[in-house]
Amino acid sequence: MKDCSKKFNLRYSLIQASYWALSGIIFGFTAVYLQGKHYSNYDIGIIFALGNIVGFIAQPLVAGHIDRTRRRTLLRCILIAAALSLVLMISVLFMPTACLPLSAAFVLLIGGNILFQPLCISLYFYLESLGSRINFSAARAVGSFSYALANVALGVLVERVSAQSVPVSYIIFTAVLGALTLSLTLGAKPKREISEAQAEQIEKPSGIFDFLWENKRFAIFLLGTALLYFTHSLLGVFMIEFVRNVGGGSSDMGSILAFMTLTEVPVMLLFSRLIKRFSCSSLLRFAVIMFTVKELAIYLAGSVGMLYAAEALQALSFAIFVPASVRYADTVIEKRNAAKGQTYITAVISMASIFASLIGGVLLDGAGAKTALLVGVLVSAAGTLVMMVAIEKAK
Repeated sequence: MKDCSKKFNLRYSLIQASYWALSGIIFGFTAVYLQGKHYSNYDIGIIFALGNIVGFIAQPLVAGHIDRTRRRTLLRCILIAAALSLVLMISVLFMPTACLPLSAAFVLLIGGNILFQPLCISLYFYLESLGSRINFSAARAVGSFSYALANVALGVLVERVSAQSVPVSYIIFTAVLGALTLSLTLGAKPKREISEAQAEQIEKPSGIFDFLWENKRFAIFLLGTALLYFTHSLLGVFMIEFVRNVGGGSSDMGSILAFMTLTEVPVMLLFSRLIKRFSCSSLLRFAVIMFTVKELAIYLAGSVGMLYAAEALQALSFAIFVPASVRYADTVIEKRNAAKGQTYITAVISMASIFASLIGGVLLDGAGAKTALLVGVLVSAAGTLVMMVAIEKAK
C-alpha cells in the first residue's frame, strides 16, 4: 500500500505540474500571442471574459455528472478535455491573423483550462478512494513551482525564438497531462466494485438550488470567495498596469510573478504540518484576512521593491487558502455532493475573473491604477468580512 501511495503521489504531482504549466502559458502568454496576431487589448479582454464564462458554465455541469456517476467517468472527462485542447491548439498553429476561428479557439482553450482545475482536485479524492494517501498540498506546491518555471522559460523562448513557442509549449504539456491521466486509467483499480443495485440505493447528488439551500453557510462562503478573488483576479489580469504604476516594466512583471508563485511553495509543502497544529477553519480565517492585508500593501506600494514585499504575502494568503479550502469543502459538504462542492469554489472564482476583467478595464481606463487598486481593497475587505461569518468549524 505504501508503494502504491508513493506511485500515485508522484503521478498526481506531475499532473498538477502539467496543469499549472498550462495555466501559466494560457493566462500569462495568450495576450502576447494574440497581440502578434493583430488583436487589440479590448479584443483580448473580451476573449478572456468569454473563456471564463465558458468555464463557469461547464464546471457545475461536469461536476454534477461526476457526482451522479460516482466519479467513474472522472478520468475519462480529463482525457476528453485534454484531447480537445490538444486538437484546438494544433489547429491554432495553422490559423491566420485575427479571425473568428482563432478567437473561438482561444475562448474554448481558456474555458477548458479553467475546467481542468476542479477535475484535478476531484482526482485527488478519487485516488484517495482507491486507498492511496495523497499529499495534496505538496502536489499543489509542485504545481506552483511549475507555474513559475513555465512563465520564466516561456518568456525567454518568446523573446529569443518567436511567439509560436506559446502554442507549441501548450501542445507539449497537454500531451504530458493526457499521458499521465491515461497511465492512471490503466493502473488505478477501485478497492471494491459497486453493483448497479447498490448504486441506485446511494443517495443522489443535489441540484444546484437544492445544494445551496442545504448548505447555506457554504453558499455564503462561495460569495466571500468571489469577493476575495475579484481583487486577486484584478491583480493577475492587469498586473502590468500596477507594475508600471510604481515605475516598473514587463521584465519586472515577469520576475514579480515568478517570485510571487515561488513564495507559495514552502507553505504548501508544510501545509500537512500546519493542519496538525491548527484547525482548517482557523487557517482559512487567517488566510482571508491576509488576502486583504496583501492587497492593501500593494495599494500602498510606491516602488518595485515595495511591490515585491507586498507580493511575498501571497505565502500567507493564497498559499494557505488553496489547500485549506479544498479540505474545508470536503469536510462540510456531504460526500454525494463532493465534486460539486469543490467545483462551485472554482466556478465562483471564474465568475470573479469575468467581473474583474470587465470592471478592471473600465476602472483603469477611466480612473487609473491607484483608484482601481483602492476599489479592489474595498471589495477584498468586504470578502474577508463575509468569510468570517461564513466559515464554520470543520470536522
